[in-house]
Amino acid sequence: MLFDVRPKTSIRELFGRKAEYLIFRDAVRKGRNFILITGPRRIGKTSFLYASLNEFADDGIPHIVIDTRAATSLNSRYPQKVIAEQVYRALLGRNVIGSVLSKVRGVKLGPVEFDIGDKPDLVEVFSLLNGVENPVIVAFDEAQYLRFSNEDMTRFFAWVLDALQNIVLVFTGSQVGVLENFLKLYDGSSPLFGRYEVRIRLPRFNPSESLEFLERGFEEVGKPVDDKELLSAIQTLDGVPGWLVHYGASRVDGLTHDEAVERVLEKAMAYVTSEFRELTKLSPRYELVMKAVAELSEGFGYARFEEIKRKVGVDDKSLRNYINRLIDYGFLESVGHGKYRIPDPVMYRVFQRL
Repeated sequence: MLFDVRPKTSIRELFGRKAEYLIFRDAVRKGRNFILITGPRRIGKTSFLYASLNEFADDGIPHIVIDTRAATSLNSRYPQKVIAEQVYRALLGRNVIGSVLSKVRGVKLGPVEFDIGDKPDLVEVFSLLNGVENPVIVAFDEAQYLRFSNEDMTRFFAWVLDALQNIVLVFTGSQVGVLENFLKLYDGSSPLFGRYEVRIRLPRFNPSESLEFLERGFEEVGKPVDDKELLSAIQTLDGVPGWLVHYGASRVDGLTHDEAVERVLEKAMAYVTSEFRELTKLSPRYELVMKAVAELSEGFGYARFEEIKRKVGVDDKSLRNYINRLIDYGFLESVGHGKYRIPDPVMYRVFQRL
């Protein structure tokens, strides 16, 4: 069901991602072991990841997904321990590599039992995973959160890529600039510099795709919807699948068009506020910049650097630093020299209201 708010689990349940899935499958079949999956917030990266990996599992390629947000929230300075525990738990349920697990210190097959000490040895675990005949995919969802670790995990990732031929590392991230900065892909001194990576970017739906998505979703539940309302939803929500799903689910639950749009905006407000908190802790001017862009871009589609500077009241260097970090976090994008906009129309409306 297209309007199911839970992450999709198979490619057949996804809409409009067949080409990206084939690119992902082709990369794994070719033995590529360093894959990045990126896209804006609410674009469906997690659904795409799980749906693709489940298809690969049918072909005998096991996988483990690490939720880095959970890992860092439980232990922000030493997420390696949490990651190791997630790997162990995932391994317990996979017969294809269960025999490997029996060699890991402190873990017993059968009833779940863990005695892994204060510092699990990721090197040992990954070395054992490498002993599996088929490739094993280890995916780090929203990997940029690992930058909070007190150890440079890029060294560990570089070792995996160099030494363990049967392990495929996959990283997803909505804060693309932050993810790239964490992995240090363009830093000549970084362990990951110069590695060959496969990039899979999940784009927004275009207007025709958004319309087809909504039409098919309402057909699945047998609910007729006026074309004018569909067009209004597309113009308001653009082509962000997550927001379109919430709109469709709200309509199915009996809300009117206006009520459904308002509910999406309320959810977006809470989501953006939570995501934005990390920046507001650094400086309240990040919010001032976003409010200025939202106000100035109305009717024009973008805001100019000089206009933003006058509203925020900072010097050129400081404003560039604010804008560059907002771009890294996915809150702004550049649309030409000195021109910036909020890429997500729902996020745009949120900052208009703040």
